[in-house]
Amino acid sequence: MKRSILVLLCAGLMASSYGTTARIVSMGKHDGFFMDEMSVFRNPANMSIYPNMLMGSYGEYKELPGEYSTDYSSLERHNRDPQDAFFGAVLSYSLKQSSDEGSQYPMLSVGAGFNRKDALLDYVQANAAIYGEEAVRNVLLAEPIGKVDILLGYAFPNGGMIGAGAYLAFQNKQNKEYYSNREFTSSIYKGTIGMNWPVASSMDLEASVGIASITAVGVNDTIVPIETRTLAKNDITVQGDLRLFSALTVLNGDFVPRIGIRYMQLQNGETVNLDVVGGIGLNINIDKGFFWAGLDGLYEQRDREDGYTADGIGGRVSFGIERNVVWDFFSIRVGGMKKIMYVKGAEDQGEWQQNPEGDASDDDLVGLGFGFNIENRLKIDFVVAEDVPYTFTNLLSGPMHHVFTRVDATYSF
Repeated sequence: MKRSILVLLCAGLMASSYGTTARIVSMGKHDGFFMDEMSVFRNPANMSIYPNMLMGSYGEYKELPGEYSTDYSSLERHNRDPQDAFFGAVLSYSLKQSSDEGSQYPMLSVGAGFNRKDALLDYVQANAAIYGEEAVRNVLLAEPIGKVDILLGYAFPNGGMIGAGAYLAFQNKQNKEYYSNREFTSSIYKGTIGMNWPVASSMDLEASVGIASITAVGVNDTIVPIETRTLAKNDITVQGDLRLFSALTVLNGDFVPRIGIRYMQLQNGETVNLDVVGGIGLNINIDKGFFWAGLDGLYEQRDREDGYTADGIGGRVSFGIERNVVWDFFSIRVGGMKKIMYVKGAEDQGEWQQNPEGDASDDDLVGLGFGFNIENRLKIDFVVAEDVPYTFTNLLSGPMHHVFTRVDATYSF
């Protein structure tokens, strides 16, 4: 009986910790030190923590390059659809149907996601400014389609979890009319394996490794004659993450050390990007809410076409807090992230850099949001546009064009 009660309590804590991209962005900008529903795509083993769940998102509401959205007259109203909407599901089946001990394990889970924007897509989308160089930014690429996640997970009777996942996005087309039968190719093929394993009575080790192949071939039409440019051709990206969740009874939370590394080949293997992160954090269950904070050390290396290598070293401090206000089903969230790095480039030239202070991106300084939790099943999360507190009257009388930047939801059944 005591074990059954313990399992039910743990299940309740796991359900209350469901997160979406909207929740993450509004309370700290990243989820490096706490568990959330979006982690199933980084580590498929975590599907066993979030069984039988539907997820979806309207996507991100943002201004697109070249839009006239800031050139409104006071009498005009405009509306646009958000970008990168997605939906998906996790379905689980318990292989132990007896409920005598209150445990569902062993359990098999399968999942799928459709149209989710993986971070690697920034390298294969049109005018991929993420490469940073003028000649590269002017390359036109074919927008990949598909964007499908396929997930498989298994939970053992002892609580250990393993999982595997795949992500596919691709496009291949020829343009005979404008580009002399030039071929455009963009693709991402990625596989991930992971585990979430109890290594002690109050300690869980979470680890995942992913490998991806990236191809991005397009044309630069800003020069004559038009030339084909290969930004990536079956280039390999390898990424690994390791986190240790150690329960702290005194604080009613977890102490979480973590380390992550990403090695990325680009431009047909001629350049290499390397990112390393390591840090420590806490996540704590507070009265009617949740709090987390973390400190990371960062290192990055960027090879350049001119033969020089840019090295960056720095740190990042982050926090997030949410609390139920007035009603148990309504919560307010706020968080922040400050990242500072010293980047050293060619011939001993260098400068200090930081994340944007306020540009409505997922990486800027602060976030604000709220969420609804209906019977611990339906959860809807919002990110508030950063200019709303300063332009509130425009909602009724002016050219205010948005209130929220993200709206995400999950439903457990």
